[in-house]
Amino acid sequence: MTGPVARDYAAARLFEYQTLFDARGDLYNRANDLYPEVRALEARTILRHLDLPPRARWLDVYAGGGYLSRRAAAEGLPPAAATCDGSLPFVRTGDRSARACVSRGQVLPFETGRFDGVACLAALHHAEDPAALAAELLRVAKRGARAAIGDVAEGSAAAEFLNGFVHRHTADGHRGRFRALEALEDLLAGAGGVRPRGDRTDVAWTLPSRAAALDFCCHLFGLAPETRDREIEAALRDAGASEDATGFRIPWSMCFASAARA
Repeated sequence: MTGPVARDYAAARLFEYQTLFDARGDLYNRANDLYPEVRALEARTILRHLDLPPRARWLDVYAGGGYLSRRAAAEGLPPAAATCDGSLPFVRTGDRSARACVSRGQVLPFETGRFDGVACLAALHHAEDPAALAAELLRVAKRGARAAIGDVAEGSAAAEFLNGFVHRHTADGHRGRFRALEALEDLLAGAGGVRPRGDRTDVAWTLPSRAAALDFCCHLFGLAPETRDREIEAALRDAGASEDATGFRIPWSMCFASAARA
């Protein structure tokens, strides 16, 4: 990797998102590869916010291994034209079908007005400067194109699971700063976004069995090897998980907000 993006990465001090996913981005990617349908509903929800036209060129920010781009293709939508993430190891262990770059979301290496849509899924709670991130998402969108943010809802069982159980059972912990829907909408409005949309919804993850649910969580969250299955299951059930004939369901409450660039 050469040029200004490489220099930006080399010069940047370690920050929270990078620290987490340099260490466990490969496991996160493996979870999404092993169970590609589990997070399909949250992917569909944020993609609907983008209103992507045919042959759209859109950007996925904090894209990790490119999961959202692959889901877009599975839904019959254009895959991302470019992906951007703050962790080089995370990018390297993921899908390489889209043009990928390494950069913080607060300083995106793209010219103003380049994309037909810009998405940021499940990463805002690690952002150092959320207002700057929202401004960059809108800056690189074309006039009239939408920028969308999706994240775990403040005060939800999912937020408590992440900042409680996951924090205690991972090497680097988890200190997410979650927000209510109104706060996400305010971020985009404060960055100049217009025609806002927002919704808080339960995008429950459904896995075929208890064993699959435990395996998915171990990988996705990078749980310490010594974490026992019964501890994981107990924490999931405390968060509202249940099992029936259709599979093991984990409630995952999220907020989605979007706005168009004026």
